[in-house]
Amino acid sequence: MPVILERIPEKKVKPPRPLAGRWLIFGAILLATDLGGTFLFWHGERSGPGFWLFAVVLPVLLWGAMFSLRRAGYKYLSVGQYMANKTIKNRHINDEGRGQHFAWFVGEVLVNALERAHKPTQKAALTKTPILQPVEPRVADKPVRHSRLAGGKDAADVLADCEVEMTGRINQLLEVLPPGMTCYLALDVGEGLPDLSLNWISKIDRTVIRIRDLSGFRLIDYWLDYHYTKPSALLVISAQLNDAPAYDSGEAIVAVLMTNCRLKDTPPKSVRICRPQININGDLGHGLRHAMLWANLKKDTQLCGWITGGALASSDLLSTACEVYAPELTAQRYVNIDAVAGFAGAAAPWQALILATRQCLTDGEAQMVVIESSPDCRQLCAVTPE
Repeated sequence: MPVILERIPEKKVKPPRPLAGRWLIFGAILLATDLGGTFLFWHGERSGPGFWLFAVVLPVLLWGAMFSLRRAGYKYLSVGQYMANKTIKNRHINDEGRGQHFAWFVGEVLVNALERAHKPTQKAALTKTPILQPVEPRVADKPVRHSRLAGGKDAADVLADCEVEMTGRINQLLEVLPPGMTCYLALDVGEGLPDLSLNWISKIDRTVIRIRDLSGFRLIDYWLDYHYTKPSALLVISAQLNDAPAYDSGEAIVAVLMTNCRLKDTPPKSVRICRPQININGDLGHGLRHAMLWANLKKDTQLCGWITGGALASSDLLSTACEVYAPELTAQRYVNIDAVAGFAGAAAPWQALILATRQCLTDGEAQMVVIESSPDCRQLCAVTPE
């Protein structure tokens, strides 16, 4: 489950201390009142132990008992407040520690129109060299500006054509995992595409355990929570192909492999995929603040950004959030993937994550991935160098 710090109660306020001055004044009033009343209503000689017991000793004892009870109540509330705040502090520490779980990047496979043309998508995005152009959709006649994979009469045919290549490259990725390590598999496929589990999984040489009913960076979030205590790997295979594409959309087939522990053969120069932050309340600042916290990044850390989806490039929401929580991530330092390769739908988070890891390996700077899946849902994930 995601880490939600807002569920932790606020620290309790310390109870007010008994004010000595007020209690002294109250004691003096109580003593004077009782003394005056005893003098007025006492029958008999105003002397002797009985008289002074009622006139002086009784109010003093009554005041002392009341003050002792107030003091005991204050101590009880103070101890309760201290223990409650200690529990709240421990919850903060535990949840922040859980939130800062991360995965080691192991390898990736990216197939899109740019990669098919032997042009690294990362470099094309940095140099703003788009591959978007008017193309005729597979099932329509009107050209649409789009980047698509060549071949095949429809999306199912394209997937079938890529099956041997992709499964072969995935098997090469999996060879680096120790034989006894558990490997989880998640399929994040766009709507209308064939179920890859019918053919692709049978061609994967390694035994894998499916993670179902999750998509996007929620897969990483879930895996880090429920499969972090024992060494394991997560393989994500994602595909987005469009027979009737939207304007400025793109196609991609992606595979990403990560582990929750450092492998023996991990190169010294590696990257960490930090816990993502899924923001569904429309407050991008909230999402960015937590994504920075999960990556343990300071406010003045040098950052590069990779954005895709929605209106991130045209609105000022991201710039406003960055001004507060990541001022080094200026508009000049984040790259709009959609302007180069188009929005890749279900594969967009994974394509952006791959580009961020490539750039992190190249320049050693932390990267921030921001995806707008819908107007109210944004996924953020930081990639940091080791």
